[in-house]
Formats: sequence, C-alpha cells, structure tokens
Amino acid sequence: MEDLIPARLIGLQGCLSRPLWGGMGVLAVFCGALASNQLQWNEEGILTLVLVLLLSGLGWGSIWNLAVGVDWFPPLAEHWPPVRQVSLPSLPYTLPGSPGGRLARWLGQLVGWWRESFGTTHRLALTGLLSAVVVTGVLSLILPNRIRLLNAAVVALIGIGGAQRLRGTSPLAALALLQVGLGWLAGHLAFAGMNAVSWVMALSFTLAVLGSLRVGEGLSGGLWLLNGGQISIAVLLVALRQPLAGGLVGMFLLAQIALQPSLYFPDGAACTAFCRRSWPWLMAAMLVAALVIP
Repeated sequence: MEDLIPARLIGLQGCLSRPLWGGMGVLAVFCGALASNQLQWNEEGILTLVLVLLLSGLGWGSIWNLAVGVDWFPPLAEHWPPVRQVSLPSLPYTLPGSPGGRLARWLGQLVGWWRESFGTTHRLALTGLLSAVVVTGVLSLILPNRIRLLNAAVVALIGIGGAQRLRGTSPLAALALLQVGLGWLAGHLAFAGMNAVSWVMALSFTLAVLGSLRVGEGLSGGLWLLNGGQISIAVLLVALRQPLAGGLVGMFLLAQIALQPSLYFPDGAACTAFCRRSWPWLMAAMLVAALVIP
C-alpha cells in the first residue's frame, strides 16, 4: 500500500498499472474536444485542452483512486474504542465527572481513534484526496461554467463505486463512465455546448469499454456490450453520411471478433489478454468517430 501512495497522490496509479487504459481516458477527452468542432490549435485552445485533461486525469482520476481505491472503512470500524486515549488539556474549573470533563474525555477518545485508524498511508491518502478536491475546484473555476455540472456526476459515480466496493463487486460501470463518458463530455463542453450526436457517441463508447472491462474480469454480458456499442457507433456514422468512417469502425470490430473465440475456453489469462488487445481497436474507433462528427 505504501509504495502506491505517491502515485495515487498525482493521479497516476491507474495509468501506471494499466497504461493503455489510462491512455484511453486521455484519448476520450481529446476526442470529445475534436467532436465539438471548435478546437483551435492556438495558444488558447491548447491551454484549454491541457486544463481539461488535468481536470479529468489529475482531478477526477485522483479523487476516484483515493476515494474508491483506498480501503477506508475497515480501519475506522476496527479501532473503536481506541486502545490508547489521548490526554487533552482539561478545561479550567472542570471536574472529572462534570459535562466539561466528560467532553474532554470523549474528545481524547476521538483523537486516539483517529490516530489508530489512520496510519501513515491513510493519512497520506487523505491529504492527497483533499489536494485532488482543491485541484478539481480550481480547474473547474478556470474552465467554462458548463463543465462544472459534471462534478456532480463525478461525486455520484464515486458514491456508486464506493458502495459496490463495500459489497465486494468491481465498480466497472462507474469507472467506464468516469474515464470515458465524462472524459468525452468534458472535452466537448470545454469548447462548445453539447449536442445529441456527441452525447450518443460518448454513451456508445462507454458501453463498449464497459463490455471490454467485463470481459477482462470474466463477467457475463461483456461481449454483448462490447460488440453492441461498436455496432451502434458504426450505424450512427452511416446515418450521419459517413459510410467510410462507419466501415472502418466495422473493420475494427471484425478484428476484435476474430479474437473472441479464445474466450470460449475458461481461462482468466485469455480474458485479460483479450481485454488489452481490444483497447487499441476501441481507441482507433474513438479517434475515427471524433474526426468525422459533423
């Protein structure tokens, strides 16, 4: 745990452990900016893109890693009452059995519980979490106001992810929405108002990525989401009079379907390998779709 804290504090733990997945989150923000058709390659445009990338990766990513990735609840529950009570200075003119004395004793127990519950790693994680919240707030004030509404969605996803972790399940849906869906939307909203086409694209890619993650975890329904999400993207591109782009997305999907027979054998390593091999095709499809959205 201690060796991961420095990486968590700068929001890179997820990217370091799964580099391609971290790259997909960065690409989602970039593709959302491209889909807005308002990205200008000048100083202002590049600075705005860098800021929204920092918001998604350093801000939201760090908050997710620290709030959901750190096991907060067992230490808090296991160390009450504390073994060692901290002696706090008594209030003047208070007796041990008086309300003031009982308050001082209760505060001493609370401080002792806090020290026993939060060791070095948890204190560092808490500091990093507070720092990430401050960074997110500052970046949200600098970027356009329409992005600020996404912070509420981030809080909701973190609550869902934490609840799933408590139940012993992987918060894959919340993670895909945060990394890909909200990343795409943040990139788009940084430069223009949202439109229905970009919103549907963000949702479709989120479903496809969720399917890939479910396949990697050996969970059911992953292939339906992975294939269905990309089919919907190809159909939407054809409906937008972009048949070449739709055909490319279909070819990328066929490349992934060619790898899927290996999943019929109950092998966890095969599932993980397929998940990693599907990401480059998903990233290529994401870039193609973003470039041709009218």
